[in-house]
Parts: sequence; C-alpha cells; structure tokens
Amino acid sequence: DKYSIPQFIPDIKRQPATENFRKFVTIMQGCNNFCTYCVVPYTRGGEVSRSVKDILEEVQTLVSDGVIEITLLGQNVNSYARTNSVTEDGSPFSFAQLIREVAKVKGLKRLRFTTSNPKDLSDELMRCFEGIDILCPQFHLPVQAGSDKILKKMNRKYSSGKYLQLVETLRKYRPDISITTDIIVGFPGETDADFEETMNLLEKVKFHGSFSFKYSDRPGTKANDFGNKIDEKTKSERLARFQKRQDEISLERNREYIGHKKKILLEKIKEDEVMGRTSTNHIVHAKGSTDKSIGEFLTVSITDAGQHSLRGFIA
Repeated sequence: DKYSIPQFIPDIKRQPATENFRKFVTIMQGCNNFCTYCVVPYTRGGEVSRSVKDILEEVQTLVSDGVIEITLLGQNVNSYARTNSVTEDGSPFSFAQLIREVAKVKGLKRLRFTTSNPKDLSDELMRCFEGIDILCPQFHLPVQAGSDKILKKMNRKYSSGKYLQLVETLRKYRPDISITTDIIVGFPGETDADFEETMNLLEKVKFHGSFSFKYSDRPGTKANDFGNKIDEKTKSERLARFQKRQDEISLERNREYIGHKKKILLEKIKEDEVMGRTSTNHIVHAKGSTDKSIGEFLTVSITDAGQHSLRGFIA
C-alpha cells in the first residue's frame, strides 16, 4: 500500500534556506486530501507527521546555531498528528500544541507556518495568534475558489461561507493579521457566475496578496478526466481580471501601513538603504544607515507603499 505510514522519513530535515538566520523545519510530509486537481497524494504519498521530540530537537539546534526565525512546513500543517502518533507515550497531540511548544524555545524570535487547509483549521490554532507573541500575524489560507459548486468539484470539503467565518475569527483574535491565499481560475465547469463568486469573495476578504493561476490538467488526477473544460482565452481573461483587482486591493492594504513604525528583520544592507521583512511578511525598503547587521531587528517608519512592498526610513 503506497499510502501506508513508513517507518522512517528519509532526508526530511534537509530543507533549503536563503539566510542563515531563517530556516524551514518540515513537520510532516504527504497529503490525505485528494483535491481533484492535485497530484501530491500520488507523488508524495499519505500524511506522515514527525515526532514532537525530533521537531523540538531540530528547532533547538537551529536556534543554538543563530537561527531566530523558523517556518514550520507541511502540505497541510493543520492535520499534523492526525495520521500517526507523534508523542513517545502515544498521547493525543495537535498542531496548536506543537506551535506552543516550539514557541517556548529560548532564543527564537519569530515563528511562522505554512500551508493550511481551511477544512482543518481549528479554533485552538486560530487562538494561537492571540496568545503567542512570537507567532507572526501572517496566515496563508488557500481558498482556491469562491463558488461552492466549484469547491465541491475540487473536493475541498468547505464552503465559501465557512471560509469567510474563519477569516472573521482570525481577524477577531488578531486584528493586524495579514491573510493571503491561492486561487485557481477556469476550473472545469466554472461558469461566469462561478467566477463572479470568486471575485465577490475577493471583495469581502480583501486579501493582502494572493497566488493565482489558470487551471491546468495534471495526469492522474480526477479533474484531468472532467469534461466541460474552459478554453484558454476565457481562463486568461478571468485570471487577468482577478489579478488586476488583487493588485489594487494589495495597494490599498499596503497603504494602511503608511505613518506607522514597524520592526523589520534585516535581509540586505547598503550604505544608505536597508531591506527587511515585517512580521506580516511585508518587504520594506528603508533609507538611512545603521550599525545593525543582517539578521538583526530594526525599527523603520513607513512613508510609502507599492503593490508588493513598503518604503520608509530608519526610525
């Protein structure tokens, strides 16, 4: 059975990183969801979660080596520990509990995670944004479509109404949270009315950003065999319309930061300008010189905003 749980997970710790102060830690691999457009369950197998002990040991080792920001990584982190035991005594454990344990590691300054499936998003996990200081107020929550008919064909197992409730709850617990998403346009059978529901969802949520794509067939998936495929011209037109509106909303959202001071984690330093990232994952270019080093925190004043970044000066 290719979806059975293996006795070990080879090379699971070997994750790429772009800076020595920021690392990814894989907490699980594989997926059990079988979204009709996705090949992951077929190519990577079923969900397997790493033990809490192994994860904490890796995090502690990384922090001892100078890492101050960690992203917990999985195809669907919300279902961590639901397939196999992750504790030495076999007791129940949740992803929210893992977040709390990782957050206790002394020296860790920022904590993120990705990716989440809305169908498995618990109130316990959402409350973590309210009560854990180092958990960054940033959440990538893929919705894929705004039409319930299309969501059902995708086998996503939630409705657009449920998704909106989750967003409302997240913003109740953490009003400054930055929410991004994934969108697929032109899924087989998507009508003009279905696409309008996606546009309506965009207007209701006003995502800070999104990754949007035209649907394309993946051999071996159920959607590959669906009829009523959408022509490329229509898919391109819908994608262009969605992305144009998203860019406008992203600019509106980014302008909300103008006039505020934000702490950034430094990634690049020049003689008269620095670049860093906020806890909400916004890139900031700031004028001025500093004696700080890459991987340290710096406070900047935001004076301007673009669609994909902010500008300012060192406060």
